[in-house]
Amino acid sequence: MKTERKLMDIAVKMFALNFSILCFYSLICVTTTYRICGTLRAHDFLTLVRQMPPYPWKMPIQSLCLFAFLCFVSFFKIFHPIEKFPLRVAICIAEIVLCAGIICSLNFYYSGIALLVLADLVHYIRSNKMRLCFIVILSLMFAFFRYEIVEQFTQSIAFSSYLSYYNPMTQSFFTMLESLMVCMNILMFVLYMILLFTDQKAENERIRKLNEQLNQANDQLRDYAENMERMTEMRERNRLAREIHDTLGHTLTGIIMGADASLALLDVAPEESRKRIQVVAQTARNGLTDVRRSIKALRPDALEHYSLVQALEDLVENFRLTTSAQITYCQEAGELSLASDEEDSLYRVVQEGLTNAVRHGKADRIEIRVTRTGGVVAVCVRDNGTGCDKLEEGFGLRHMRERLEMLGGTLSYGNLEQDAQDGYTGFFIIVELPVRNRKGDSL
Repeated sequence: MKTERKLMDIAVKMFALNFSILCFYSLICVTTTYRICGTLRAHDFLTLVRQMPPYPWKMPIQSLCLFAFLCFVSFFKIFHPIEKFPLRVAICIAEIVLCAGIICSLNFYYSGIALLVLADLVHYIRSNKMRLCFIVILSLMFAFFRYEIVEQFTQSIAFSSYLSYYNPMTQSFFTMLESLMVCMNILMFVLYMILLFTDQKAENERIRKLNEQLNQANDQLRDYAENMERMTEMRERNRLAREIHDTLGHTLTGIIMGADASLALLDVAPEESRKRIQVVAQTARNGLTDVRRSIKALRPDALEHYSLVQALEDLVENFRLTTSAQITYCQEAGELSLASDEEDSLYRVVQEGLTNAVRHGKADRIEIRVTRTGGVVAVCVRDNGTGCDKLEEGFGLRHMRERLEMLGGTLSYGNLEQDAQDGYTGFFIIVELPVRNRKGDSL
């Protein structure tokens, strides 16, 4: 905030100084013209300049009016910030046009106003390319919009001709005053730019440190999320284990006791034994229903409403919309008829592969291919991410491998070679799962 206040103070002083310079040139030209017209030296002056002087008040009216518009535009954008890029560019172009108009209205006697506009626009524009463009334009205006350069294309009177009307001492005073104001304008511009770039350098350093802190926070948050995932998984396993123990243990105890009682009554009371066996059978069915309900709660919600093929398509589409990653999904296995646990495993493999590709590999291109050869379904997930320097099996990969091994499947993964086909040079996961060719719940 202190630097901004200093920049604002210097900008205000530059505006005030340039206003004084405009008044200086205008006053000299107007006063000199009226003095020449009121004396008998007009013929000598006209002989010197070889042309008729312009209307005396033309320079001050034009230059000061244009300068007033320039001040209005400059301070308007400060107190009324504009975020739309086209409007910001239009305002900058308007300032450049006003600057060129002021220089022309002064007969190219003074081009330092370009430094004022340059300082203002460099502070205002955020785009480095636009900054460079405006720096080039205004620097060329400052360097070449001078009377000494454009006098051959104009028919105006040189400022030195007005000064020649006065005595040598007065000429020296006006020349010294002119040089002093021009130098002060240049010094203020240099000071403004030094403060501006120093402040921007400090701001960039502050942003860099904040980015480092943000990255550290993201890493900590990612570790926390992984730990929470493990804890949630562990709690869910314990909860499921308790629920199955309670339901299945109670059911099995009832079945065992009922079976023993039925065996004891089989010879003595066959009819009673038959009734007990029916009760045991109903108890077993109820227990099976409870176990199936507990296992069903662990299934992805998509598999409860859609087939595996549809569920994978929805998973890929939602992930594509969420991450803006380019995902290629090739389903070459046809319609799959799999057991529930097989569907769950393949769905989780694709889900984990997508998550790892974006979260850890920073990939923006992912390919998923599902094929079937005989009784084996294969799923390949590969990406163009950064890969993995140390191939250590994390929680997600270990969980997938354990799940697949229980079904007789295999899991392989690793880094792709740099000359891999189709440009995928990141990470790959390949799953091969022998299927039981039936659909339904599996215990």
